[in-house]
Amino acid sequence: MSELTPTGIQSRPPQTYKRLMTSCFVFAGIALGVGTALEFPLVAVGLYILGMAGGMVIPYITDYTMFDERDTTIHQRASGTTLALFGWLSTLVFPSLVALSTTPHFEWGPATTTLSITTAIVYLTYALLLGYYR
Repeated sequence: MSELTPTGIQSRPPQTYKRLMTSCFVFAGIALGVGTALEFPLVAVGLYILGMAGGMVIPYITDYTMFDERDTTIHQRASGTTLALFGWLSTLVFPSLVALSTTPHFEWGPATTTLSITTAIVYLTYALLLGYYR
């Protein structure tokens, strides 16, 4: 239920602000992808910045606490599951690619090399931060 704020402006429930914030971030990503695909890179970047800025400003323009300990717990579980999932998939994919590289059916290219380096950097960063926070 909406209520009046001290300024007389009708406020919205916190869920409305969370949806608006998420919508801004989704808009930013889609605008960047579509603008780039349509070869309007500066428009794409401009709309991306606008969407991201809008999403980041929303928590500051509401009187509600946007995120609480439940949100933090959900975020931690999702982050941990994501890292675990990609970690386990990496233990299958990269040794398979190394084995395939000994055959004429696969050769390391720029995309697979970039993917392997990025994966290594993500997990190295994770390991360093894990050590730091312990």
